[in-house]
Amino acid sequence: MGLVEDENPPKAASTTPKENSMSKIVCAAFIANEKVLLVKRAPHRKWSANLWDLVGGHVDKGEDIDVALVRECLEEVGLQPLAFSHEATLYQDTDRSEKTPFHVYAVRSWNGGAASMLGDEHSELGWFSSRDVETIDLALDGYRPVILQILAA
Repeated sequence: MGLVEDENPPKAASTTPKENSMSKIVCAAFIANEKVLLVKRAPHRKWSANLWDLVGGHVDKGEDIDVALVRECLEEVGLQPLAFSHEATLYQDTDRSEKTPFHVYAVRSWNGGAASMLGDEHSELGWFSSRDVETIDLALDGYRPVILQILAA
């Protein structure tokens, strides 16, 4: 599924942090029916193989964070976020200089219907309740409290 160019695409509502980092990561927490959409990283992935992750990826050089979020979601699961809010900026425990921020967004409105696994970055996808999130193995430890807070809102 590709992005169809539209002369007047919908403008996503968001609050976007401004960062001057070497590398930025965008992460989408799609929320529906009190569950969050997660994708399981494929076994061949270098970082966090076989762990559950939020939809997302790297921001390309010169790309706005909002644009990267929409692009990554379309590439990975075929969903186009329409309205989203920045919920947290996280760092890996090993990133002591905080050079790679993970920008986590709650997404409650999107186009594209049901999520589909696209590409080979992930081996599974699924919708998880708060109870599930409390016990599954996540790609980034910091995700858990943020996802639980989003689900509780």
